Amino acid sequence: MKYLSKGIIAMIIFYIFNIFIFPIIGQIIFVGDGFTISYHMFTYTGLITLCGIIIVCTYIIIEKLNEIKNLISKSDT
Repeated sequence: MKYLSKGIIAMIIFYIFNIFIFPIIGQIIFVGDGFTISYHMFTYTGLITLCGIIIVCTYIIIEKLNEIKNLISKSDT
């Protein structure tokens, strides 16, 4: 149940960042026709956010695997 609440909190934070904060940054990064960009801005900023989440989660998984590997190598010696 605690993972469900963390997931809901993460979705709310993602929504807040994608709707309110990243469009400001996206207007600086993405240039072009304002009409076209207005439709795709949420997609672009959402993809940027998801890429960042994937990178951070991969880093966390690698750190945990390294900890497990070190524990296994210590127990073998």
